Amino acid sequence: MWNKIIAIFVCFNLIWAPLCFADAPLPQGKITGLKKGEKAPYSGVLLDNIAAARMFTDKKYFEEQWKLKLEFELGKQKARLDLTIQSQKASLDALQEKHISLMKIKNDEIKRLSDIAAGKRDYTAWWAVGGVVVGIGLTIAVVYAVDSGRR
Repeated sequence: MWNKIIAIFVCFNLIWAPLCFADAPLPQGKITGLKKGEKAPYSGVLLDNIAAARMFTDKKYFEEQWKLKLEFELGKQKARLDLTIQSQKASLDALQEKHISLMKIKNDEIKRLSDIAAGKRDYTAWWAVGGVVVGIGLTIAVVYAVDSGRR
């Protein structure tokens, strides 16, 4: 029961409090149209002091407001583009470092393989001599085996 009463009281205060503490609305002023011949020597619009002051201040601050908004938007755009430029520069630097590193690895590998290929000795003469010696040896062994088998 007490919970319901407290909930209703809190809801009432939440609704009523903003209305109590709200600022009074700004005076709007009166604008009255006149035609020629009506207590004014010209046709136009008659403004009271509040409406005239508001119109002049609105015009003055309207220009300032747009200048500030323009400066803010230009600053935001400049910051965003500067960030993009810095990001692209960092990316370029990283790619250049990667390229230099890969080229060094490639050149080192080419040099290593060239040294291996250039430093390799030519053993073809030894293989030929070995083949001839083995051939002569096998021929002598076969002849000896065939000759001993006949006896």
